[in-house]
Amino acid sequence: MTVPPADPDRLAFKAYEIEELADVYFFRPLGMIGARAARRLRLTPTAVTAIGTVIGIAGGALLFVHSAAPAAFVLLIVHGILDSSDGQLARMTGQASEFGRMLDGIGGYLTHAAIYLALLGSALAGGAGESAIVVAVAAALSNIVHAQMYDYHRGTYAAIAIRGTPTFNEAPASLAIVRAYERMQRAVCGAHRAVERHIAARAIDGRVRDDDRAAYRRSFYALVRGWNVLGDNTRFYAIGVLAALGRTDWFFMFVLVPMNAAFAALWLWQARADRRFLERL
Repeated sequence: MTVPPADPDRLAFKAYEIEELADVYFFRPLGMIGARAARRLRLTPTAVTAIGTVIGIAGGALLFVHSAAPAAFVLLIVHGILDSSDGQLARMTGQASEFGRMLDGIGGYLTHAAIYLALLGSALAGGAGESAIVVAVAAALSNIVHAQMYDYHRGTYAAIAIRGTPTFNEAPASLAIVRAYERMQRAVCGAHRAVERHIAARAIDGRVRDDDRAAYRRSFYALVRGWNVLGDNTRFYAIGVLAALGRTDWFFMFVLVPMNAAFAALWLWQARADRRFLERL
């Protein structure tokens, strides 16, 4: 389903109240500049997504060469800006869709695949053993789970608390890829699916009740802010810091230790909040 065009002179936010500060003050403003330029050039959101993906893959690939890590970081930031541009272009031109959101996610996955393959290749070229492969695979799997929960909880909060739209449904059968993507998210979300089911069952004429929206916001606003830590920005910042230190080889351990610790803490916090929300029904 498409959305009506937004005011082209205003920044377009997915959900302003839960946006990361870096998005509000950096990526969104620069992304809007890119969106306006793309519209003048008659580029589609899909084309902008493709360009951003190519740049992201190039940035990830550059991490194979330690001395090129700062340049890789710059390209990854440009990728992040274009990741904002495609969405803003879609909203300002009325071309936003679930399929576009899925393509955007695939672009992010390909960028991260390039990062992981380049860093693993660099480690193996430098004499690392088979254990490096195990560490890289474990970090990549962790990365996938982190990204799924980041996207799922932000999307669910935006739908229920901000737009008042029930979320207990599936994408149309014609969008099998989108359905598979959503099912991956829901396989890890724990009891929050029951929260969605309850709110959808109480909806009136396809709208979430005002008291349910308020209760959801009270229960999960802080948590959604916490899930932001697992977004792409955190990993890109880590690459920038590690590039400055000359230790991009530490990236896998960054994902496996502090990022997984954050995920575990957030998942347990989420499970407790979900249980309390359902107990108050």
